[in-house]
Amino acid sequence: MDFTFLEAYPRVLLDAALLTITLSVVCLLGGLSIGLLVAVLRTLGGRILNTLLGIVVDLFRGTPLLVQLLIWYLAPSILKINLSPFEAVVVGLSVNAGAFISEIIRGGIRSLPKGQREAALALGLSRTYSLRAIELPQAMPLMLPAMVSFTIGLVKDTSIAYIVGLHELLRSSQFIADYERRPLEIYLVVGVIYFVICFPLSRVAARLETRMRRSGVVQERLSI
Repeated sequence: MDFTFLEAYPRVLLDAALLTITLSVVCLLGGLSIGLLVAVLRTLGGRILNTLLGIVVDLFRGTPLLVQLLIWYLAPSILKINLSPFEAVVVGLSVNAGAFISEIIRGGIRSLPKGQREAALALGLSRTYSLRAIELPQAMPLMLPAMVSFTIGLVKDTSIAYIVGLHELLRSSQFIADYERRPLEIYLVVGVIYFVICFPLSRVAARLETRMRRSGVVQERLSI
């Protein structure tokens, strides 16, 4: 294998990697906002709202992400709305991430002992306050491993943004591979770049979780 041809493309790969990171961060923030909102509404909104939102969540979780991105990119044109490839991917990935993150948050909340909610209500605290100040803080370390795993998956999912013409890491590597006729070398390099992006996430999250538990800010289980 010969990697010398890559000397002509460091800027291309760097720009593509930065775009992948930017896309991942923006979509994660969007997904967190949507996921938290959906989880809170399903928890506090009653049976009907929980059922309706559950159907929507299952719809986004149960259909291919590639199809969703194409719909977000093509469908707005029917309404005379033009989304750039970046905007379409941000919307598509954020909504899809929101569906998965909402289930992670709900799972963390439901894993807590029911006695904590009952004790808060018995003390005259509102259901909203109990969720915001008691349940969610305690559920954070329980959600963290699943959230990190999802974030790593989200970074890798940005690779399908090529379908709408966005020149992220995989799309740029395809152009280089086609031009240089060396697909193996370029894809190996791209794989290493994805690893360099994703691996620190798991290490940082593990340290954060350990620090949170040791500091006593959040505990996994509290008995009331």
